[in-house]
Amino acid sequence: MKCFALFSLLAFVLAVALVGRTEASFCPCDLSKKEQVCGSNGVTYKNRCEFECTQRDYRKLGRKLDVQKIGPC
Repeated sequence: MKCFALFSLLAFVLAVALVGRTEASFCPCDLSKKEQVCGSNGVTYKNRCEFECTQRDYRKLGRKLDVQKIGPC
């Protein structure tokens, strides 16, 4: 019985640790703003907000994304 309780506690701690590490990539943007941005990855983003959401995801991966220019690529 003690083994089962210890195992359950360990499973719970691991589950909480894994859930804490996963972060949803949710970034609400107003897509009515149409100032396009060209990223250093060669992708044209609909607006600055969409670019910054992608930039945040790049940072999580240890990669760098900069604005190459305002306007389409």
